Amino acid sequence: MVDPALLDWLLDSDPALRWQVERDLAGAPQEAWGATRARIAREGFGARLLALQDPDGQWAGGPFFPSDFDFHGPEAAEGAGQPWTATTWTLNTLRDWGLDAAALAGTADLLAANSRWDYDDLPYWGGEVDCCINAYTLANGSWLGADVSGIADGSSTTAWPTAAGTANGSRTRPAPRSIPRSTP
Repeated sequence: MVDPALLDWLLDSDPALRWQVERDLAGAPQEAWGATRARIAREGFGARLLALQDPDGQWAGGPFFPSDFDFHGPEAAEGAGQPWTATTWTLNTLRDWGLDAAALAGTADLLAANSRWDYDDLPYWGGEVDCCINAYTLANGSWLGADVSGIADGSSTTAWPTAAGTANGSRTRPAPRSIPRSTP
């Protein structure tokens, strides 16, 4: 049981948090937390992030780093931290907050047309050479209805790189090994 004062404090929050508190801690009916969740696109943190979306579908002009990030400047120094403002991070946040993907209608197509990875100018929904970035891209693309099948099935030449790559220089995911399943 949650302390009533704590529950009241948590409920007095942004819709991105409030709907989850209503659902998970307060036991509110779906109609109540669903109505709060629907407010994410119109109020508070979610509305603010949506308002910061660039006309080309990105945030901060870049897929993983802002377009003005200086990879050789003080912002890239050891311990300077990651600027969490670019497209991937913003999509992760909006998805985690429970934004309805319909609020981002057209974004998947805009990113397909306009966003390229900082590494090797690769297409956004085709994946990158980093497996963590690909995991984010797969989750965000699935959420937005983008074609991320090349990442999911490993057919993208960069989807799941190996350290050595292949003889022709491409970096492809090795064939999955069969994992034995235990029987009851």
